[in-house]
Parts: sequence; C-alpha cells; structure tokens
Amino acid sequence: MAGNLETYNSKRDFKKSREPRGRKGKTGGNSFVIQKHDATRLHYDFRLELDGVLKSWAVTRGPSLDPHEKRLAVHVEDHPLDYGTFEGTIPEGEYGGGAVLLWDRGTWEPEGDPHKGYAKGHLDFTLKGEKLAGRWHLVRMHGRPREKRENWLLIKSEDEEARPLEEGDILQEKPESVATGRMIEEIAGEEPGWSSKTGRLKPKKAKAAKAEPAKPAPKKRVKAADLGDAPEAELPEFLEPQLATLSSIAPTDERYLHEIKFDGYRLIARIQDGEVKLLTRSGLDWTEKFGPQVRDALAALPLKAALVDGEIVVETTAGASDFSALQADLSDNRTDRFRFYVFDLMHLDGRDLTELPLEKRKALLKSLLSDDEGMIRFSEDFDQSGAEVLNHACRLGLEGIVSKLRDAPYRPGRSKSWIKTKCSARQEFVVAGYTPSTVSKKAIGALALGVYEGDKLVHVGRVGTGFSRTVAEDLFRKVQGLRIDTSPFSGKLTSLETRGLRYVKPELVAEVEFRAWTGDGHLRHASFRGLREDKAAKDVQREQAGQAREAKVGESEKPKSTLVKALTHPDRLYWPEQGITKLGLADYY
Repeated sequence: MAGNLETYNSKRDFKKSREPRGRKGKTGGNSFVIQKHDATRLHYDFRLELDGVLKSWAVTRGPSLDPHEKRLAVHVEDHPLDYGTFEGTIPEGEYGGGAVLLWDRGTWEPEGDPHKGYAKGHLDFTLKGEKLAGRWHLVRMHGRPREKRENWLLIKSEDEEARPLEEGDILQEKPESVATGRMIEEIAGEEPGWSSKTGRLKPKKAKAAKAEPAKPAPKKRVKAADLGDAPEAELPEFLEPQLATLSSIAPTDERYLHEIKFDGYRLIARIQDGEVKLLTRSGLDWTEKFGPQVRDALAALPLKAALVDGEIVVETTAGASDFSALQADLSDNRTDRFRFYVFDLMHLDGRDLTELPLEKRKALLKSLLSDDEGMIRFSEDFDQSGAEVLNHACRLGLEGIVSKLRDAPYRPGRSKSWIKTKCSARQEFVVAGYTPSTVSKKAIGALALGVYEGDKLVHVGRVGTGFSRTVAEDLFRKVQGLRIDTSPFSGKLTSLETRGLRYVKPELVAEVEFRAWTGDGHLRHASFRGLREDKAAKDVQREQAGQAREAKVGESEKPKSTLVKALTHPDRLYWPEQGITKLGLADYY
C-alpha cells in the first residue's frame, strides 16, 4: 500500500500557500501529529506516518480521552511527512484556508500489521505524544448510498490514560501549540502567515490606534416605517409553526436560501411586555423546562411584543447541535448550555409580519439581536447552491439543511415553500410495543414502532440499538404504565414480528435515525435517538422523499432475520453509554 500525494498536490497552489510541497519521504518511520485547524469549521487533523506519508483524518470534534466518546474521523488525502511540522495560516480562498496549530506530536505503535488493519478498516495502536497517550482505535464505518467521503471513528481504549468527559476535556485543558506555545487566535492574526521554520513570513500590518476598544452598539427598536405595509394586529396567544416538506434532493433554484437544520426542540417564543412563553409546535407551554437564562435573554430584546420562531439546542464541542445531549441536560436540570437559534419573526410590536417576504422578516429579526453570541443566536442563511450547502453540512456531521423561498410569506403547517433535505434518514415514530431485555429484568430490549396512515397505525419494524443502560431502564418504567393486551397495529403481524412483543398504548413518540426504508415499508439499521414530548402520536406519519425508498428487499438481505434469530442476547450492551448492542455491532459488520 503505497502513499499517494497526487490529490494533496492537486488541491494546493504552492505559490500562494506556505504548506510544504507533496514529496514522499523515507519509509519506516512511526510519527504521529494532530493539527488544530480553524478552517470553515474548527476541527482536528489526525495524521499517522505510514509508507513515507501521513495518513490523515479530519476529526470534527477532536480526540477525546473518554472511551464512550466515539469521534467522527473523515478520511482525507495523504499528506507529506513535512506537513508534520507545519504551523501557520493558509490564505483565505485557498483549500483549507485558515489557521493551523500543531496541537500534539509523538510516535505511534500499531498492534499487528498496520497495512492489513488499514485495508480492513480497523487500526489498533498506542500513542506516545506530548498530550495523548495510551491505546486507541480507528474503525471505518459503512458508507451510505452515494456517499463519497469515507467515515471512520476515533475511539480511546479503556486503559489508565482514559477518563470520563465530565472529568475534563483535554481539548479545553490544553489548547496551546506544542511547538510554539501559541493559541489558535494568535496564529490567525499573522498576515499572511507563520512558518514554524522561519518565523513570521511578513510583518503584521499596523492598525490605527484607538483610544478604547470598540464595543458593539446596543440594538435599537425597529421603527414602524421599517415594517412597510404590515397590518396592525393583536399578538396571538399561539401561531402554529410553518413546517418543511422532506426532499431527497436540495433545491438548486436561486429563489431559495439555505439554513442549517438544527437537532433540537422547535419552539415559538411569545414575548409581551417582558413576559416570555416558550411554546412547542403543538402549543404546549414549556417555558419552565429551559430555565431562566433563555427566557431572560428573550425578554431583554429591544421590543415590546413579538412571536419568534426558532429551535433550542445543545451543541457539541464541534458546534453541531445534538438532540441526545439536549435530552440529557433536560433530565439533569442543566440549563447553561442551551442555545436558542431563531430564524423567523411573525409578529412585532403590534404588526402582523406573516405576509412579508422571508428575507424581509429575517432582516428585521437580525436587527433585533446583539452581535455577541449569547443564548439567542441568529440562524444564518447561505446563498450557495443547495447541493453545495448540503454537502458541507453532511461533511460536518450535521443533520441536514432547510431551503426556503426568499419571497414567500409565513404559512402555518406543512409547506412546499420550505424544503428539508437530510444527511441521513430520521423521523419520529409511535411506540406501540416493546420486548424486554434479555440481560436485565428492568430494561427494554427493543421498541416496536408504527406510523399513522389515516386512522390506522401501521407497523414499520423495531429499534433495538441506541439505548444506553440508563435510557433502556427509564423507557421500561415509562412503558409499564401503558401496557395493553391487544395489538394497537391495524394489520396482522408475522410470528417473527410478535415474538416476545408486549403491546402498549400508542402514546409515546420516539425519534429514530435509520439507513433507509425497505421495499415492504420497514426500517433498516434503526437507532434510537430519544423520546419526543413535543409531538402528538396521532400526528406521526411516514416521511418519505421521492427517491428515499429502496428497492424491495432481495435475497441478500434475508440473512439479517436469520442472524437476529441466531444471536443470543442481541440486546446485550457492548458500549453501554452509547447504546451499542450486540445486534447493532453485528448489523454494522
């Protein structure tokens, strides 16, 4: 397996970038390096020396010492060995433009033949670095259909160097460069860059001195004249939110703008004379759930009365919203990590804005917000093509995008003027049954799921992975009070589908991520994400974009059911905190 630097060289203009040219080095070395890279999004480039090049992965959230934190590592092109000493800036507009900091360096020792491990997609190794040490794993994931990138997972092994994330994040504890001791912000300030070999490449341009550091001017109330012909109207108690229609392809029409799809709870904020209510998409008052910080931040906006549409999230260290983390914070009564991303403004100071074009509503909303990123944040939009924005979102591990017609009014309910395109299939399902765990008397092993077609609840399969031990036990307690004797599903289930199944009233709603729909309308590779308390079970229907449905299940898929029957204790948790079961592992392989 020879290293290949053609891709590396083809992506760079070395007349503009100070990165080293791609020349293969001597074989036999065993260095590793991790570079903190503040490009479009901050990430960490993990590089292992093999066959005279640096095999490279972009770790979106950076490495973690917690074995239960499986960090996405996107495989990228081989880099030359000289890149292992590079620290500086890549000019804006060039590939990877931004600051590069040498975060860690040292040697690595593979377990077994590294060439076979790399080809197989499972590398086990020991790191001896200035910040990281101990045993680690790189595991390649199965790619989704039409997915071009190669996704791996970087996982810390259970050893004396491991520790839970709650005991401290190594990325926050040691953010500095191991080569120069600088922070990423110091490197970013160099113009045009810094070379770890020659120092500053060009003197930093002097800036005009200021008597005092500039402070952001406080936002002022929107003037009535800025609201155009928006009619006067009383602030409604509630307005049903506008919902997006699922599509398998992002719109390419220039009439659309594109926003990031958040992974949290959709909320309508009703503000009147300093009083704030946070209402779910079905109108439930969830104000108290999210603590005082978000409420106080909304009350401080420069307005008398408003209806604001947005989504409340908890973000990972890489900046991506994470629904599981949001649910965990709610369970722990933790409120300091909430962020309310706002993207629409329907009423303002006695005027109904719903008939104004979207771009006008967003401009008015943005004018109300501080430039400082606090609890309330503006959902920026992008002018690039939908396909390009979606590609970037998926590369960053985000859920997807929402594309909206620029000149469209705000219309409650499902609308084709808002189009959502997802990086992976994911939606809500009704919980209508469960199977008990085979390894614990007080936990569930799997949930039986359904969707409504009219008044009929249709069975769509089970989800048996994605539960941590705590979640599996909590779900068991919830379903015990909902037990019923007869099936709530409209059709007759097969003997395999009813094996070990206990029925419950169809009241709980679960959010589930899955690979695709099979030809007979069931879920493939389903993984539990959390319960949704903001959506009524009767409103759950099958979401299906035109090209998302797979061809009918063929002979190649039939062994899956045989495997399920053959496995003993399929719900045994191999990685308890991540909810990875024996069946999930078998499904993966």
